[in-house]
Order: sequence, then C-alpha cells, then structure tokens
Amino acid sequence: MDVHQFFVHVPATMLRQHLPVISKLPVGLEILVDHETLAPGFRPELERLAAELRALGRPVKFHAPFRDLAPGGHDPEAVALARRRLVAALELAPLFGASCVVAHTAWDPGSYELESTGWLDRSAAFWGGMAADAERCGVSIALENVFDRDPDILAELLGRLPAARFGANFDTGHWHAYSHAPLSAWFESLEGRILSLHVHDNQGQADEHLALGSGTFPWREFYALVRGLERPFEWTVENRNLADLLASASHLGRHSGIPEFAFLAALAGGCEDAAPDPSRAP
Repeated sequence: MDVHQFFVHVPATMLRQHLPVISKLPVGLEILVDHETLAPGFRPELERLAAELRALGRPVKFHAPFRDLAPGGHDPEAVALARRRLVAALELAPLFGASCVVAHTAWDPGSYELESTGWLDRSAAFWGGMAADAERCGVSIALENVFDRDPDILAELLGRLPAARFGANFDTGHWHAYSHAPLSAWFESLEGRILSLHVHDNQGQADEHLALGSGTFPWREFYALVRGLERPFEWTVENRNLADLLASASHLGRHSGIPEFAFLAALAGGCEDAAPDPSRAP
C-alpha cells in the first residue's frame, strides 16, 4: 500500500442490505466476521458477496470476531475457542482479497491488571501461534486498543510478536473513552507498528461512534501525529448512519491534511438507504 485508503466498517451479516448504498460511495470495506458470519449456513452468501465486491473493485479488510473470546484467558477451552474463531476468519480473507485483519487482544485492566505478566505471557503464546496461520492466509494482524489505559501492554505484546505479521490498529474512540495516557505517548510507543486506524468520535466518557468533529476528540493533534509518521494507512470510519459517515468523510477531507482524502470534503449523499450500522462495531 503506497497511499492512504478510506474504509467503512460493516458486519458481514448486514452487508447485503447496505450494498446498494456502499456501491455508490468511494469507500473500501472493513468487514466484521463474527460468529454468525462463520456459521456454515452463511457460507454461500459469503461467496456471493465476495464475488460482487470483486466486481465492484473495492478494497476489503477484515475485523476478526471478538465477542466472548479470550485469547489471553486462563481456561484452555476458552482459548481454544478463540483460536478456532480467529483461524476461521483468517481463512476467509483470501476469498475477499483481504490482506489485513483487525483483532482485539481482549486486554481488560479491570480483570487482568494484577496479573499483567501472566496475561502477556499467555497472549504472546496465543498470537505467536497464529503467525503461521496469518502467513498461510497472506494477511497481517492489526491488534486494536480497546479498554487500554495506556499503550504499555499493547506495545509490550507487539514487541514479543514478529513485525512481519503483527502491528497495531489505533482506535480514536477507544483512546478518548478509556485511555489515561496522552495521544503523543501512544504514538511514541507504537510508532513503527501502527498498521491501520479506526476513526470515530465521542465526548470522552463512552464509546459513542459519533461523526468526526461532533465530539471532543483532539483531531488537530491526531492528524498532525499521523502525518508525522510519513507513511500511508488504512483509515476505517466507524459510524452508525449515513449522515454521520458522510460528515466524517467530509471532516477527513477538510482537516486531515491527507492529499488522498481531499476529494472527500465534497462528498455528498444521494443514497436513501441507511448506511452500515456499526452499533455492533468494536
């Protein structure tokens, strides 16, 4: 990838109803592959969707399943379930031509903070064991900050994993709602390992998935930090309706300073259907 790319998040199970809208918008797709998507009965629809997206020529990336999964957990049966679900998602990536899969570490300071070393050891073993699967499926795995209060745990975990297959997905909304560390600290810690970005806004209290600029996230600082890395990223907008998606696209075009996004400033609607609903978005 040699240019910044613009994506919108949508669950695979909701993609069919939103495809008429998506086909009219200049976006790539980050497709959430959840347990419903992995059900055997959904496979024929997945194959149809993959063919239609290839015909549209849209870039695709994946978001791995995350609900009820504990890659760094204690119970070996729970960890085995996480592995089965994640490997199944990786194995779908070639069908869609996806080369990046965003995944959650399931780090929760409230549950694991007093035994962070044990959690890190278990997590490094889990994700390290996924490296061969990622290589076989031709994907990189971008581990996302969620409830992280600072970048230390994610940075240390990535430090134990091969950079050829693992990086970070920085989520603006999660940082604003949950992190206690400044943006600059995150970028200093993860600088060379950031692969992709999730962008959405909130008021700093909850993960609201608001349009960019409609909350209190410090966008000017964020855009400057991203530009300072001097390399392109996949930017995924996570909003709940078409109006917010278009407002976010316009914000990127007007304020990001990314030349590839300049055309988004004038992006208009013209689609009557609802946009992809990421109320289930991670």
